[in-house]
Amino acid sequence: MSEPTESRNNAQRRLASVASHLNRDQVPFFDTLRLNRSPDQLPYISPLDPLRFLLRSAMVYTDKIAVSHRGVEWSFRQLTERVQRLAHGLMEDYQIKPGDRVGILCQNIPSMVEAHFAIPAAGAIMVPLNTRLLSAEIEYAVNHAGCSLLIVQDELMSHVSANVQQKIPVLHVADRPDAPDQDPYEQFLNRHSSSPRPWNDMPLVNDENAIISINFTSGSTSMPKGVMVSYRGAYLTALNDCIQGGLCSSSVMLWTLPMFHCNGWGFIWAMVAIGGKQLMLSKMDYGRIWQCFKEQGVTHYNGAPTVHNEICNHPQAVRLPSPVRVLGGGAAFPSPLIKKLVALNLQPTQVYGLTETFGPNTLSYETWHLETAHPENKEKQYAMMARTGYNTIVTDEIRVLNPDTGKDVPSDGTTIGEVCFSGNTNMTGYYNNPEETSKAFRHGFFNTGDLAVRHTDGVIEIVDRSKDVIISGGENISSIEVEAALIQLPTVFECAVVGGPDDKWGERPFAFLVLKPGNSLTEADVIAHCKKNLAGYKCPAKVMFVKSLPKTSTGKVQKFILRNDLWKGKTKKI
Repeated sequence: MSEPTESRNNAQRRLASVASHLNRDQVPFFDTLRLNRSPDQLPYISPLDPLRFLLRSAMVYTDKIAVSHRGVEWSFRQLTERVQRLAHGLMEDYQIKPGDRVGILCQNIPSMVEAHFAIPAAGAIMVPLNTRLLSAEIEYAVNHAGCSLLIVQDELMSHVSANVQQKIPVLHVADRPDAPDQDPYEQFLNRHSSSPRPWNDMPLVNDENAIISINFTSGSTSMPKGVMVSYRGAYLTALNDCIQGGLCSSSVMLWTLPMFHCNGWGFIWAMVAIGGKQLMLSKMDYGRIWQCFKEQGVTHYNGAPTVHNEICNHPQAVRLPSPVRVLGGGAAFPSPLIKKLVALNLQPTQVYGLTETFGPNTLSYETWHLETAHPENKEKQYAMMARTGYNTIVTDEIRVLNPDTGKDVPSDGTTIGEVCFSGNTNMTGYYNNPEETSKAFRHGFFNTGDLAVRHTDGVIEIVDRSKDVIISGGENISSIEVEAALIQLPTVFECAVVGGPDDKWGERPFAFLVLKPGNSLTEADVIAHCKKNLAGYKCPAKVMFVKSLPKTSTGKVQKFILRNDLWKGKTKKI
């Protein structure tokens, strides 16, 4: 017998041995876990596709718990079957076809996890929607993306305007895993719960540079822009999360980060890839968070500094026996907060990125690193951890460039430049917006519009946001959007909105109004008007009536003067 033939026969015997240990009813399921390849691909090279994470984990971690929500748990096998039912249902009941856009408006519930695999499995593009937006804002995003279908949690239906409901079908999610007969989403899945079908029957996308998701920005310069994320970017972001986030198959992720934020920064896919367990948290309940820490074996959670601050100051807060890995983004960790987290055995790492970079592209020094570098100086450790950091594994380069020349600023910790990225997870562009796409890519990099310095150790530190974005509790607020709402008031002559200090949220919108002569207005009137036109977190925390706004010789409002007056005696961390 020739050597190749003998090796082939040995391999077949090993496979037969493995199959003999499988339950008879499992074999058909395992046989379905294959994907087709495009005829123009090399047969031994597969495109980078997060769906492959799910199929592998269904094979490797079949009966291990993948998702837990309100006392109901799903194994990786069950999750995979539910994803397939959802994908087939989208195609058969709603005629979703490759390239269609499907909007998702849900809290952190299992449907969000399932949609992140099922929509791409149907060849469609997902459009996660911010659950805090008002109906007019949701309507703009849905229309701009051209969504063919919305998957909406019933609790959030008030955010969907009558216009949208008349134009686009809605798949309702009651979020009742304990009572599936009362949940139209569960009934929908059950209608497609026949025996497992081969995955190679799905209209899968075979181009890893195709678009998997359109994620909307906060609209910092005008209206929100739809950021196009590729399959390749999603896949590599998930791997980066696994590596830099320290994930393994025993990891337990508590979902304190909104899943609509950059697809949960990619951790929805990452936790499936690594075979970890995801604990759903549909609403921020800090007592529940501490209960999960103590009873559910949580190893990881992510969020904005506001979330971490609430956790640290909760009455149930106590030092945990085992460490919990904490990633913080949306705003910087101030040193005092880092100190609190470390005292509770919550190990913080600061990350920085944008929707356009698919979330985190830098991470700060970690505790172990600084304990080695500065073993006797805890305050020095905390101060260094508060800096923005260095590039992640999948970020090719992070540069601080002179915006006029495109050349690097010196690494002196004082010269300010613009943060620019190149790497594997950057967006492919803004959806249906070539002009803004062109502006975003200059000098061979993605230009963030954020200002920073680079220190002598190579670490960067953000010093300001050049676009006047207000970051409140990790949410980006466009000052221009708030100003547009204020100027609608007939008695307002002109206005300016900047970020002012707030002990809980870091900063909140502060409005400066110049009224038309002979008119009057109260702060309560202004805030009431804003609440009718903006999401609550975008409304001004304080309104000041002034005679004039500081301006340049060309008539531009000098917002930095207003901002500096508000922040006198305070340390602003972005």
